[in-house]
Amino acid sequence: MSTALLHSGANERRHIMLDKLGGKDVLQKATDIFYDRQLNDEKLARFFHGSDLTILKWHQFNLMGIAFTSVPENFDVEHLILVRHKHLFDRGLDETYFDHTVELFVQTLQELKVDPELVQEAKSVIMPLRQYFEEGAELARQRQRKRERDQMMGQMIFLAVVAVCAISAMKLARHSK
Repeated sequence: MSTALLHSGANERRHIMLDKLGGKDVLQKATDIFYDRQLNDEKLARFFHGSDLTILKWHQFNLMGIAFTSVPENFDVEHLILVRHKHLFDRGLDETYFDHTVELFVQTLQELKVDPELVQEAKSVIMPLRQYFEEGAELARQRQRKRERDQMMGQMIFLAVVAVCAISAMKLARHSK
């Protein structure tokens, strides 16, 4: 499903956020701080390597929009997280990184002196998304196990072919004497 559904209500969410946060300057500052925290975090930085930083910052803004309102009902969050970010799960993304990112988000809001009740409200909107990070990590582990099984099967087939060739060569050598 297209991310256009997420963007369709972006202006409305932006106004709600601005009202709750205290204006555009606070929102911009929150987005910048949160983005920089993630980009410079030792644990998270590897997931940003090779990404378009402008687009990532825009995504941070949208995450803040969702956090201060709600996940749009007509937006397929599961698809966005599990399919569009499959490569990140294959690189080790899991629920512990989600938890860490949420903590950085909370720290950002606390640094900006956002009302603690509003911080908890935002966190409660985001936390249900954790299940998709658990699921994405499990699916990545399943893919890894399949790759390992396939590789082992390939090695076994190769060894069987080598063994058959060796036995055939030994039989030919005996018959040619």
